[in-house]
Amino acid sequence: MNPTSVAIVTGSSRGIGLEIARALGRKGHALLLVARDATALASAQQELEREGLRAATCAVDLRDASCADTVLQRARDAFGEPDVLVNNAGTAPTAKFEATTDAMLDETFALHVKAPLALARAVLPGMRQRGRGCIVQLASTAGLRAFPFTSAYTAAKHAMVGLTRALATELQGTDLRAYAVCPGFVDTEITRSAAAAIAARGKLTKDQAMQKMAEQNVIRRMHTPAEVAATVARLVAERPLGCTFVMDRDPPAFLD
Repeated sequence: MNPTSVAIVTGSSRGIGLEIARALGRKGHALLLVARDATALASAQQELEREGLRAATCAVDLRDASCADTVLQRARDAFGEPDVLVNNAGTAPTAKFEATTDAMLDETFALHVKAPLALARAVLPGMRQRGRGCIVQLASTAGLRAFPFTSAYTAAKHAMVGLTRALATELQGTDLRAYAVCPGFVDTEITRSAAAAIAARGKLTKDQAMQKMAEQNVIRRMHTPAEVAATVARLVAERPLGCTFVMDRDPPAFLD
């Protein structure tokens, strides 16, 4: 790996995104952390810098796809042209199908489809010119199959996987790579919030709701953020052929 490689990681102020940034930083990448909350980003930056990693921040609202050029310019100003883009930022609303609103659908598509498209569109010309680059979309098994009460999320993740497959097809025959990484349920703050919402309905406790979600994974347990981060870091380092990488199987493998 080029020791001056620059990685943009969205949704990296906490959770999976922060763990991905940490894993890539330990591999020698300079990191641009992207999220909405400037205070949370500053805390994440300090945490990584205490480990001796190089990090800068960019506080933007990715629901506005027009900020892609701002993100790219911030990466250039901080470290140089990006070689890696990880689209991790997202949201996971839960509701019955008939209670799924246009606003839920708009927000999930903005974060899981429109922002990744805009950011990839921004970084690709430079990657093509330099003849190297890797774009990773943090998708989900919800992009491959359906789960109840997640209509907006499932639709958006299916779109994200399709978007990545289309890009990977266009990149065939080059040294550029595009991956859709598909874990099942991951033990994150978002997942625990969903479990709390289920518990509030009174039928299950929060712990029982977490267990029910874990049992929906093929591997019968939840993934950890560190597991997901290690998978992303390995794909970025090794650049294997393939596109849709399914973590929720034993062993994890590409579908295509």
